[in-house]
Amino acid sequence: MGVFADHQPMFVEVETTTYCNRRCEYCPNSIFDRGLRANEVRMPEELFAKIVSDLGRNNFCNQFSPHNYGEPLADPRMPALLKLARAEMPLARIALYTNGDFLTPDLFHELQASVDAFIVTQHGEKTPPGVRAILDMYDGSPPNFRHKTAQQIKSNASNRAGLIPLQVKRRKSCGVVMNELHINAHGKLILCCEDYLAKKVFGNIRDMSIEEAWTLPERMRVHRENVRGEFSLDQCRSCGFGRLF
Repeated sequence: MGVFADHQPMFVEVETTTYCNRRCEYCPNSIFDRGLRANEVRMPEELFAKIVSDLGRNNFCNQFSPHNYGEPLADPRMPALLKLARAEMPLARIALYTNGDFLTPDLFHELQASVDAFIVTQHGEKTPPGVRAILDMYDGSPPNFRHKTAQQIKSNASNRAGLIPLQVKRRKSCGVVMNELHINAHGKLILCCEDYLAKKVFGNIRDMSIEEAWTLPERMRVHRENVRGEFSLDQCRSCGFGRLF
């Protein structure tokens, strides 16, 4: 096995579950049934272990997040998975993005040994009870804790590569593919975080090392096109950010 060529990914996002308990208007889970509990797919633990082992072997020191469109804390395995990730990737910045609905003070304290940053993206008007309790416990400033309100999220919503109907400012260029790796619950190496339907798949991480995934010729071609603004993929041409109101 080799090491990352030239530079490491800035971000690696790994989806452990497709299930999300919310159906937010600015998320494709509100339109498609992928995120329903009845259709839940969980990444096999051995595949997750392979990914974090590959990253650790490369001295990965950038950001790792166990999410895509599922809610990480809806996965009961998450504390154990994060503990494994911490052991395999001691240099990584592990950031947990969560809607906070399943977060409790006890779980927060349990995860602190594994997680470097908690990013709570609140998707309802009311702060979840567990999040409120954590904020109160630390006088509004828990360690390594960022709380984004629904208003803040809606003010800079993405159209999810054209899946969400809102007026957007289209990208003139994009460096996401150049800087990030996104792996869904099936193990598919997808285009980016906007590729909800996995329309562009470069391969499956089951069949390759993380180093091979990073340097796949087709992936490199797409990222070079995108940074030049020469979008060859439909979802890249239609992708942008806007406001819901």
